[in-house]
Amino acid sequence: MNTDENQLFSGIPREQVEQMLPCLEASRREFSAGRLIYSYQSGKTAAILLKGTASVVRYEANGSRTILESLGEGGIFGAGLDFHTESLGSVHVICDSSCQVLFLNYEKMIRPCRNACPRHLDLVQNILSILSRKSRLLGERVEVLSQRSIRDKLMCYFSQLAAKQGASTFTLPFSMMDLADFLSVNRSAMVRELKSMREDGLVAVNRREITLL
Repeated sequence: MNTDENQLFSGIPREQVEQMLPCLEASRREFSAGRLIYSYQSGKTAAILLKGTASVVRYEANGSRTILESLGEGGIFGAGLDFHTESLGSVHVICDSSCQVLFLNYEKMIRPCRNACPRHLDLVQNILSILSRKSRLLGERVEVLSQRSIRDKLMCYFSQLAAKQGASTFTLPFSMMDLADFLSVNRSAMVRELKSMREDGLVAVNRREITLL
């Protein structure tokens, strides 16, 4: 994953991206699986996931966790680029695999550049596009969580993934265990419901591959 392929730098030539990075106080770091990348309580930077996968998670008072978002290569998170603001102290980004992350000073991103970088306005416009996309994703998540039963939550989420991938067979972005955390449901109850859905001829399940029948 190169920075010039990322949505944040969309439309900006690579050489100009490289010129902008020092102005944005960019720094690259690597993390192993399971490590904490970012905490919304203290984080004041924006970040791009250059390599690997990660999850935005919220830890509840009872010790359980909810997955708010699954991040792949090119995923963007951090200050000013998310809507995870309702309980910042408990929201973190955790590596699912080995990760390489590019950190950027968010204040430098949204304010005029002292070096008069010619593409700074493009950067700000890209930030607005990212926020618009995240707003749509938030709406989709609300639609899933508003379903009353576990079956309805699963079918709603599966239908969203099928529509995005343009096929009735698609791959989940995370494990079944993490799927339960994403849907905010009991894992054992979800596994039982999936088994029932297979028996009712609604879905076929092969590890992380799901087919709507």
